[in-house]
Amino acid sequence: MGRRALTVLAGVILMTGAGLAGGAEVFDFNDEVATADHERDAINRYMVRAPEYSVSAVVVNKEIPLHQHDDGGHVLFIVSGHGTATLDGQPVSLKPGALVHVPKGVKHSITATGGRITLVDFVGHAVDPDRVEHHE
Repeated sequence: MGRRALTVLAGVILMTGAGLAGGAEVFDFNDEVATADHERDAINRYMVRAPEYSVSAVVVNKEIPLHQHDDGGHVLFIVSGHGTATLDGQPVSLKPGALVHVPKGVKHSITATGGRITLVDFVGHAVDPDRVEHHE
């Protein structure tokens, strides 16, 4: 899938989600990730936040450490970059166009290799940062 097709796909998904959230808005994914702090290991920028779901632009400069969500699962769409996700101990290769389903309770991490990874994170539940369990 080409870069233009990915941009269109992300735009359609984001516009649909924003419309369902009650107030129609359009977000520029590229602007969201361009303004991210490149010194941090990972950055999560919420674009749509609704009671039932959220959509975020995520930049992984180094890694997102092993953790799990006990309040619901999420889906990651890799826009750019390469790396490895670990899902319940199993490594999965990440590249542009990959779609990763992370079910509720699955321990997972993401490591960027050879530069940063940008992705869209679709969370199918209300986000509660206090319910994320981090693992060493």
